[in-house]
Amino acid sequence: MDMNDILRMMIASGALDQISEQTGVSTKDAANVMEDVLPILLKGMQGQAANKETQQSFLKALSDHGKEDTSDVSKFLRNVDTDDGAKIVGHLLGDKQEAVAAKAKKKSGIDTKTILKIMAILAPLLMSKMGSSAESKAKKNDASDMMKVVSGMLDGVDAGDVIRLAGLLLK
Repeated sequence: MDMNDILRMMIASGALDQISEQTGVSTKDAANVMEDVLPILLKGMQGQAANKETQQSFLKALSDHGKEDTSDVSKFLRNVDTDDGAKIVGHLLGDKQEAVAAKAKKKSGIDTKTILKIMAILAPLLMSKMGSSAESKAKKNDASDMMKVVSGMLDGVDAGDVIRLAGLLLK
């Protein structure tokens, strides 16, 4: 499973309905916010994977989250730990998370607090799917192999491609 598969699964699996239900926004509004924030979260993952100081802890977090059962995305999202999700967003975006939410607010009209909640819902799912996919491709307990897999998955992700993919899947 590559990142495009993960994104396709997230959008097509009922994730939008679940996010809409948890945040009180329409599925269209949830989709618009996802279009804005997914590429930025993915870029944050790229930054974590590329940074020598954060690389090992990022790989451990991916490995830990990769063990979570996401076979039923709706069920996973119903039970998602948004406190953990907010921590993940904090690691991925640092002090830029408020600015990201503010920018998405200008486009979507959704309040910043709700956008931050959507990111906190999406982040654990992204980490889980990325982690399980990377684990299945890498040799067990070999961080260097896992790093190569994760880097390869993230290097192929272009924000414009993510937005175009999301747009196609949401029509």
